[in-house]
Amino acid sequence: MALPRVDRAPDPLERSAFPEDFPEGLKPRLRLFLSVDLVGATRYKQSRNLWRPEILSFYRDFDFILQSEYRTFVQSYGAPLDPPQFWKSNGDELLYVCELTSLSHAQALMHVWLWALHSYQLKRDPTVEHLEVKSTAWIGLFPVPNSEVFFRRGGASFDDDLARDASVVQSELRDEWYANPTTHSITREFVGPSIDTGFRLTAWATPNRLILSVDLAFLLTSSDPAGVSPLSLRLSGQEKLKGVIDEQPYPTIWIPVGGQGWGGADGGPVVTDRATIRSYCEAVIEQNYSSITPLFLGESEAAYEWVPQYILTRILKHWEEEIRHRDEVTKVVRLDGL
Repeated sequence: MALPRVDRAPDPLERSAFPEDFPEGLKPRLRLFLSVDLVGATRYKQSRNLWRPEILSFYRDFDFILQSEYRTFVQSYGAPLDPPQFWKSNGDELLYVCELTSLSHAQALMHVWLWALHSYQLKRDPTVEHLEVKSTAWIGLFPVPNSEVFFRRGGASFDDDLARDASVVQSELRDEWYANPTTHSITREFVGPSIDTGFRLTAWATPNRLILSVDLAFLLTSSDPAGVSPLSLRLSGQEKLKGVIDEQPYPTIWIPVGGQGWGGADGGPVVTDRATIRSYCEAVIEQNYSSITPLFLGESEAAYEWVPQYILTRILKHWEEEIRHRDEVTKVVRLDGL
């Protein structure tokens, strides 16, 4: 199976591959996930009393720098660009997410992220010892094979939910979220194989190397980006990643941060040719398409052509099962009320 050339994802307004009453929250979305993590933060906090300035400055300064780099980039980019949004913190790790609208969008956000990492390094006083940061980036396709999960923050509505079917409530929370994404009464989480892979890959990151998932690397090497320079990807072998692709060797793909980290982890050879890296990624995806979704981003304007047909089929089946379950629950409730 040869993967077609990646070009662009359709604009949300072009999305017409599903019935008119199809839930917005079940339509395919490709998201970019970005992680930045303090190196050695746990030991740092455990070994000294005055830990707050160093740790809290990371939370405060990195987000400020990221937003500043984004604004600077957009001013010179000359086109609308959705920014990465803060998702959550995980220990001393900050996580961001953004729904991708095109390949150039992914390329541009990676440049913004790299500049933010570099600027954060430069901001640190070189005469004072500071904790360094490491970073990882990956992508995930929703609502299959990954999924969003919604939680109500509490209150009277939560009490009403307890008396109803959990699956029906979950779909209603999803629809309520997408009708008003800025609502404060509902919170959202992301789960699935791509999320697991991304968190596993964070263990490979170093202050000088931004680690990439294989499917993100495939996208970033698919064509020359418009308006930005090509990213300098590196491939330096492969290792087993616990629980990922049946623990077959997973490629070590990364981007140097701050102009450092050019050599292999063990001093071995490093591949820098974009075409070679793309071909390698393509082979890995072909061999593991059941767990790494091949994204068919073509040149056609047809809605959702960038999503494999089997994924679209699974999404439609999920919707049909959701309707069937809701009807069954409603029928039971009506019978109980007789």
